[in-house]
Amino acid sequence: MTEPSDAIIPILQRIQAGIAETKRDIGRRIETVGETLAHHGEKLETIEGYLTYGLGLTARNLSDIETLKADIEEIKRRVAALERR
Repeated sequence: MTEPSDAIIPILQRIQAGIAETKRDIGRRIETVGETLAHHGEKLETIEGYLTYGLGLTARNLSDIETLKADIEEIKRRVAALERR
């Protein structure tokens, strides 16, 4: 007579093997996702550097433009004063 465990044990072993395989697969996927995130993090840091540099140049240019506008206004004022003489 067959024992109930004789029928159940192979089923449980297959379930256990399936779970182990799934666990290994998930581990590999997590590792791949981690590598991808690290790569994306590096890319974002590079982009952040370029963005910071670009914004710095823009701010400097705006400052230079404001200085030039003030200089032009001063020159116009002086020319107008000279023309009045």
